[in-house]
Amino acid sequence: MSKNLWATTLLAVLVCVFIGMSVAGMTSAEIIKINGTVNDFYGPVGDAEIKVYDAQSYACETNNCPSADVLSLQPIKTNANGNFQILINVSYEKTYNITVKKEKYENTTRQITLNNNSRNLSLEIDIRGITKVEGVVVDAESGMIVKNAEVNILDKGYRTGDNGYFIFQNVSAETHTITIIHDDYETQSFVYDIPQKEKFRTIKISKTWTTKDYAARIYSNFPSIIIGYEETKKFNVYVQNIGTKDATFEIQLLDTQQNFKYRILSQDNNEINKIFVQSGKTGNFYIEVKTPENINIGEYKFRVKAGSESPAELTLITKVTAGSTGTYFFDVSSMYRGKAVKAGSEVKFEINLNNNQSADTFRLNAGVPDKWKYYITNTHGEEITEVEVTKDYSLNLLFKVNPPADEEKGTYKVNISIMSVKGRQTKTLNFEVNVRQEKEISAVEISSPYSTKSAVVGEAIEYSVSIGNDGRVKDNYNLFVEELPAGWTYKFKEGSGNSPQVQSVEVDTGATKSVVLQVNPSTDTTIGEYKFKINVYGKANATLNASILILGSNEMKLRIDDLWVTIEAGQEKETIIKVQNTGLSELRDVELDVTKPTGWEISIVPRKIVSLPPQTTGKFTLKIRPPVDAGLSDYKIIIKAKSAEVETPEDQIRVTISKSSQSSWLGYAIIGIGIILVVVIFKKFGRK
Repeated sequence: MSKNLWATTLLAVLVCVFIGMSVAGMTSAEIIKINGTVNDFYGPVGDAEIKVYDAQSYACETNNCPSADVLSLQPIKTNANGNFQILINVSYEKTYNITVKKEKYENTTRQITLNNNSRNLSLEIDIRGITKVEGVVVDAESGMIVKNAEVNILDKGYRTGDNGYFIFQNVSAETHTITIIHDDYETQSFVYDIPQKEKFRTIKISKTWTTKDYAARIYSNFPSIIIGYEETKKFNVYVQNIGTKDATFEIQLLDTQQNFKYRILSQDNNEINKIFVQSGKTGNFYIEVKTPENINIGEYKFRVKAGSESPAELTLITKVTAGSTGTYFFDVSSMYRGKAVKAGSEVKFEINLNNNQSADTFRLNAGVPDKWKYYITNTHGEEITEVEVTKDYSLNLLFKVNPPADEEKGTYKVNISIMSVKGRQTKTLNFEVNVRQEKEISAVEISSPYSTKSAVVGEAIEYSVSIGNDGRVKDNYNLFVEELPAGWTYKFKEGSGNSPQVQSVEVDTGATKSVVLQVNPSTDTTIGEYKFKINVYGKANATLNASILILGSNEMKLRIDDLWVTIEAGQEKETIIKVQNTGLSELRDVELDVTKPTGWEISIVPRKIVSLPPQTTGKFTLKIRPPVDAGLSDYKIIIKAKSAEVETPEDQIRVTISKSSQSSWLGYAIIGIGIILVVVIFKKFGRK
């Protein structure tokens, strides 16, 4: 046998053996298991998409191809608890980029370096949610929308329009401070938790009050009027004293029109140039304008100025139209001119307005003693400030007056004034109110819409508590809770959520203030009803009986130690499945519900847990055996836990078949063929 023949034969045998060993043995590099969790600002993120890329991929033209070392179908999805598992076949040191993507989240990448000496590792990846913030800015007292308010969040700004609306796109879903700036309001900041789920917000802001001694705000509800040639009409102007002291404000007219005639009038039609207004109060006066005979149609502006120190200005518009604007006359009457009422209660006077001439608009105002409240309504109870009445039509109004609860008994005068806008007439009806005093000097009432509430152990409970001052004087009330079980805590707050804590509240006479009581039961509290008392102490005291009903709850969580396992075909592998009773009640007949691939054998030990106490964990051993002819691929085993009371969402185990029995036999067959080939060649050519 020639040397060349022997070399060729030996080479063929070595090739066969090498191929056979490669197929049969499936010798592979180290498989590294990565257990990971994806979280955002508020906790775990489910259904996030995980992909693994080679940090430097020479085989990928776009340098954006998933790594071929990952033993799974990509992308991988996180489960409901934000968990995921990756198996990487590592044969030499290599760097990978693990990317996390989800709709309405920023894409995030973590880089890791592995080699065949690396061990299994845990990985936490934080991602940031992206959402939008929208809402409306309103006045805290009136509920009316606030125009031209500057809304700021982070480095972004937005100015509200006529509808008070604002919106910010692409804001991170976490805690933010929203600041509102407006010339007529205090600059106010609000802290909000901005969730991933969009939420419309109504932000209430309060009026600003200057720290100056003398300052005014001037305005008119109707700063523009329509007038004809040689006609006389009035502007109703209000001056609000926003200073800290009572003041007399000088009134001046600026930029008046030539040939127009102007007069500044009091409510009694007396000509004036000053007005006295108490601090925090509002006074009003009229500006009478008369047009000349020959005047062009159009708009004519002038300004009114109030005060000399920190003065306020207002621009008024006279819109001149051709000809006269109509002939006007009206009557007002009321049957009852005097009524009796107890302090703190409402009295109403019925008023009839009869328009005898052209259709006209009538403005309504009233005069009442200091600290009294009044309302002008229609017969349906809707509050109104202006009405339009056609010719020969009558309208019934109600003038409602509320003396304060601490008002001394006696007879007081009130009035309502009705001014026709086009007719330039004002008529006033005067009334007398005889006040009876029936209230105690100090009296308080405490109430809550739900004095009994239910909760589970460890849950904080909030009560809305209203404190009403039924006395005749302002009072300060201290807040206490008595007879709570040992280990329980409580606190009073301005409102729900993260509002500031309070220990007392000041309540005006006849007013009501609401606070929130937060009660925190101890974690070892047993199921049952617990009674306690909510007390307020001031010049008068009151107690509200309340209770909390602690209930159990049925909650269960499924935990899988290995979300991804590798098994040889025909072999058995065990994995642990944990079921945790996260509720407050016992769970009965706890078992696993398993959906397996066709032909696979699955056994569970134990088959059932008869009883699982609260806050305990049960364990099941899951034995998995794929068939001997299972192909090299990934398979899914669907698992959920269920009891007589509740069941968990489905989770899954991915099973990778690492070696098939068919491939082993094929490898052994190739090796056998190689050996037979050597024997045949030797017998045939060995002796020659």
